[in-house]
Amino acid sequence: MNKLRLLTIYSVMTLLLLTAGCASFKQAYDLSQVKFKLDHISAVRVAGIDLMHIDSPDQLNVYQMARATLAVSRNNLPLDLTLHLTSENPLANRIATTLSRMDWTLILDGRETISGTLEEDISLPAGQVLDIPLHLKLNMLEFFDAENAMELLDMALAFAGENGRIPQGVALKIRPVINTPFGPMHYGKPLLIKPDIPKKAQTYSF
Repeated sequence: MNKLRLLTIYSVMTLLLLTAGCASFKQAYDLSQVKFKLDHISAVRVAGIDLMHIDSPDQLNVYQMARATLAVSRNNLPLDLTLHLTSENPLANRIATTLSRMDWTLILDGRETISGTLEEDISLPAGQVLDIPLHLKLNMLEFFDAENAMELLDMALAFAGENGRIPQGVALKIRPVINTPFGPMHYGKPLLIKPDIPKKAQTYSF
């Protein structure tokens, strides 16, 4: 085999490798389009009181009010809820990926509150929307300015809105790490995720 033929074969192989590399890079880059969205809230409890079927503090019984008042007197009114985040890996990616880690911070009226890390391998098949529940807990007395238990309960009820609708003023800052066949992909900066608020919907700002 002469040198000219060897050079030609080498050039063709190099071109093929470069083409494959560019395609792989493009696929990896397209994965940055994995979409995240705040969907709804569920399992809202304050001081252990289930608020999902309560519309106003007036519907609480004497025992529940006493429980909330006692918690306030102890300077610890725990609010527990599940914030549901959805993730969509577009069908165009044609690659099943995995969410391996996600740092998150809950934001209320533009102010950062509690933070945490989701460390769980969650498969993200192409073309599917998946529910990612985040279980959050915060002491309302650390983040809300209110005079008494009734006011705090009224604020907590905003989280248990109609059909789990996320109230205005709630946002989530996330930094996902997504594993791909090309290696882990780290987002360069955190993503600020806000809920879609219908124009005619009643909203509650904190």
